[in-house]
Amino acid sequence: MKKAIYLFLLCLLLPACQELDGLLNTNNFVVSEADDNRMVVLNTNTRVYHDPKCKIAKSCSKNCVVTTKYDAKSKGATACQKCNGGNK
Repeated sequence: MKKAIYLFLLCLLLPACQELDGLLNTNNFVVSEADDNRMVVLNTNTRVYHDPKCKIAKSCSKNCVVTTKYDAKSKGATACQKCNGGNK
C-alpha cells in the first residue's frame, strides 16, 4: 500500500519537477559568447565602455584601453549611453 501511495505522489510531482527543471535550466539564459568576446573601448576612469566606432571612444586617449566586453563588465563598467556599448 505504501508503494502505491509513493508511486501516486511521484506521478503528481513529476510534472512539477520537470517544469521547475525547465525554469532552472541555464540554457534558457544563455548570453551569446560572441557578444561578450567582442572588443570594446573601456574608459578606466569613468568605467564606461564604448563601441570602437563610437564618437566618444574615438576621441578618448588618456584613460581608454581596448578590451573584451566580458572583461569590461566584470570590472563593473557600464555601457555608453550614446552607443549602448555596441549593443543593438
